[in-house]
Amino acid sequence: MEQARPQRDGVGARSRRRRWPWVLIVVLALGAAVAAAVLLARPWEDVPPAMRPAVAPDERRSVSVDFGIVTDPGTDWAAVDRHLDAVGANGVDLNAGRVEFTAFDWPAHPDVAAEPGADHLARAARALHTNADGSTRQVGLVVDAYVPEWIAADPSVAGRSPDGSPSPYQASATQLTTGEVGDRLVAYVTALGERYDPSQIAVTELFLNRCFGDDDLALYRKMTGADDWPRDAAGMIDQDSPALATWKAEVLAGLLGRMRAALDQVRGGDGAQIELAMDVRVDWDDPAGGATGSGHDYRVLLGAADRLVVWAYVGSGHTPADVERVTAALAGAGFDMSRLTMSVGLWAGGADADPPRAISPALMTRSIEAASTHGITAVNVTPLSHLSAAHWTALGKVWAGS
Repeated sequence: MEQARPQRDGVGARSRRRRWPWVLIVVLALGAAVAAAVLLARPWEDVPPAMRPAVAPDERRSVSVDFGIVTDPGTDWAAVDRHLDAVGANGVDLNAGRVEFTAFDWPAHPDVAAEPGADHLARAARALHTNADGSTRQVGLVVDAYVPEWIAADPSVAGRSPDGSPSPYQASATQLTTGEVGDRLVAYVTALGERYDPSQIAVTELFLNRCFGDDDLALYRKMTGADDWPRDAAGMIDQDSPALATWKAEVLAGLLGRMRAALDQVRGGDGAQIELAMDVRVDWDDPAGGATGSGHDYRVLLGAADRLVVWAYVGSGHTPADVERVTAALAGAGFDMSRLTMSVGLWAGGADADPPRAISPALMTRSIEAASTHGITAVNVTPLSHLSAAHWTALGKVWAGS
């Protein structure tokens, strides 16, 4: 028996030695599969990087990235980063989508993600957040306030023209003030501030030129004390009424104020450092007055937002000289020019032109130069999709002198 024990142990050891190579092969295969899955998923790309530099640059030169490019898995972000470096862009603004169609998984509304399981904003920001000199590039986010799918499902939330026809895109003033659309816009801005801590969140496509439904009349009465809409001599709604313009601006400022208050509370109060901006139209005949027909009274809006992004879009017949007239008028009216961004739009024939066309690189260059006048320190170029190789070359000459 004393001799049998080593023999049995020896047999067991030889058996274990025969099994070990197979076990090792299985373990290695499983490990390789897991590693491949991780590399394919690249989860580290979904971790948001620093998007806000400790000290903001004295002059901001930014490019806006379309939602379609942000959410396209095939976007070559390394190439975009090289372009931004080459032209000296120290800021980039990523379109985060709408409350009904988002660029990441929004836990409160997971069904609206453009691609469930993918954080396109984090992936883009990770590639773009560092300038060529190693400093942090300002990464901002853009929220589109249109709600076409919501309106299609529930037409009652739509803003209405004076004849009662609904807008296919814009929510009513009542919805923005006390309704679910406004609440969700505030919640979305809050979620973006909490998740990403961007340098800026800008709200775009926020207009009140269709706000004449019965619900909005009740809101107008409540806010102003008036019995009815302002009317002209023929009894039609006076859409140019100063009282109406002021009311529209106050509705939008109220929504912006709620967004600002919510941002102030995120990240333990650090969200107060996130700038809240709003895109605004231009009245080319009275630039300092703002586009009041859309509710864009600049003075009223600046009482709630930190910054206005002024649409210096020349593709529909305006000129660089017109752009400089705008900056001169704003400076002459006493606006704090450090709180204004001039956004040079590249659309030729308007953003809805079909097929889409871009203004020439030369016109872009002259418009940027005109926008950078009379104390303006922040200039944006939009959208990325319209920047051809020739546009990038021209942009590098005007911004980086290259």
